[in-house]
Amino acid sequence: MTPGTAAAVRRGQRVIRMVSELHRLGFQKLRFQPVFSPLSWRIELDSADRFSPSNGAWMMQGASPLTVRYSSADADGYFDWPDARSATARQLADRFVVRFPEICALTRGRDWAYTGWTNELLGVLERDSALPFVAAPFSSVPPERLDHLPLQRTCGRHSAFDLPPPGVLPAPENRNRIAWSSRSGFLR
Repeated sequence: MTPGTAAAVRRGQRVIRMVSELHRLGFQKLRFQPVFSPLSWRIELDSADRFSPSNGAWMMQGASPLTVRYSSADADGYFDWPDARSATARQLADRFVVRFPEICALTRGRDWAYTGWTNELLGVLERDSALPFVAAPFSSVPPERLDHLPLQRTCGRHSAFDLPPPGVLPAPENRNRIAWSSRSGFLR
């Protein structure tokens, strides 16, 4: 394991921990798609309705104008924010809410199954020094046919984790019906 690889894994895991922090803040419908490209590891964040009903880690429709991306090629320049180079996962989450209000509005609400899956995945990633992926140049299985989430470990070996709960396609009228009740704190 090289120091550069270990740092890239820690930064990638920090972005996933940021997603977990956003879940704790009430944005549980925020999901991520991890992908290896020839030169980097990338994570794309979007709302649950963009993800496949058969593989909850794959955006079957591709990126949307609201999709937020981080690439390991950006090192500690998270989301091109100059003030986030040494930010913790919680500090990244706080900035995310302020700087990406549209995606946060779409992802407010409960998805306890996905939130629990993310927390369990984080434990495995940290223990095994690994990053997940649904697509990679070295993978022969297309994302829509995966029966597990592959994990790339810094030691070079692959392991596997259960796929997340499937994406849920809301009724079209629900995509535009976002309201937060300050009295009850629930999505209506």
